[in-house]
Amino acid sequence: MEYKLFFQKTIFTVIIILMFSFFATPIGVLAEDPSFSPPSGSDTSPVKSLLQDAGNAAKYNVKDVNDQKITLSSVTGGIIKIFLSILSIIFIALLIYGGFLWMNARGNAEQVTKAQDLIKDAVIGLVIVIGAYAITYFVLFMLARDYIQNPGF
Repeated sequence: MEYKLFFQKTIFTVIIILMFSFFATPIGVLAEDPSFSPPSGSDTSPVKSLLQDAGNAAKYNVKDVNDQKITLSSVTGGIIKIFLSILSIIFIALLIYGGFLWMNARGNAEQVTKAQDLIKDAVIGLVIVIGAYAITYFVLFMLARDYIQNPGF
């Protein structure tokens, strides 16, 4: 019963965190006038030059910083990173909970097997997630490689 209650609380917490992170993310902010054109002889906007000045003042190398546009692939990559981070947190929480159950078993064979099963299930879940990520990365890499070699298709 305690096992089910833990999973219910964990799933509820993850859903709440995802909902708040979805509603708390900025959709889009225009920090400068989109119709602004830089003065002649300058290829940067005032906001970008201020950011570069701040980066230089903080002793960062800002010479190689290009204009990075937000693309579908960068957003998708960010979402995948967030999703994998959440899964890794869940994995670590399950391992800690399984270890806690095992340490507090006090010779109870049923609780020890329950803890071992929980740890095994967590590791199997992690292997499945890593395998799915590796397969997805491989397939997308092969598609991108074909597109880079033959951009006209």
